[in-house]
Amino acid sequence: MPTDHYAVLRALLRAEAARNTPKPPAKKDKPQLPQKDRERG
Repeated sequence: MPTDHYAVLRALLRAEAARNTPKPPAKKDKPQLPQKDRERG
């Protein structure tokens, strides 16, 4: 058991904050490929 009990609380708060933080929408290359094919054809 860690000697610093607050370290456990800080870790839990960090994990919860990271889980609740909205992630920016990732740009996917797959939807862009059909657009390039349409431009070529």
